Amino acid sequence: MSPNTNLLKQHSIETVRYMNTYKLESDNPFNHEKVDKILINVMNEAIEGLKYDADKCSKQAKWASLAIRSRVKELEFDRYKIVCIVSIGEKNSQDILATCRFLWDAEKDRYSIYSLQNTYVYGIAQCFGLYYE
Repeated sequence: MSPNTNLLKQHSIETVRYMNTYKLESDNPFNHEKVDKILINVMNEAIEGLKYDADKCSKQAKWASLAIRSRVKELEFDRYKIVCIVSIGEKNSQDILATCRFLWDAEKDRYSIYSLQNTYVYGIAQCFGLYYE
C-alpha cells in the first residue's frame, strides 16, 4: 500500500446510515376539522369588507394561501405535503365551478374546502393533505 492510500483511509468521512422504520401510518394524520377552522378564520379575514379590484384580490388570495399553509404546517401533520389553493374573484351575477385534479390515495389523502361571498366578491379556499412515505 502506498502512503497516500493510508491517508485517504484515515481522513475518510463515515456516512450516516439510518435503519428502515417499516412504518406505513402517520402518527399525526391530516385532520380536516382543524383545517376547516383555519380556512374559515383566514378567509373571513381576507374577504371581510373587500370590494373587487383585480390587484387587491390577487394580493389577498396570495396572502390567504400563505397564511393557510403556514397555519396548517404549525399543526405538524406527519408525512403529509400541504397544497393550498385560494381563488378570489368578482361576483357578477354568475356561477363559478372550481376543480382540482390529483393522483389520489383515497385511504390516506385528505382535503378541506371552504367558500364564501360578500356583495362584491367570492372566495374559495382549498387545502389538501397529500400523504407521502
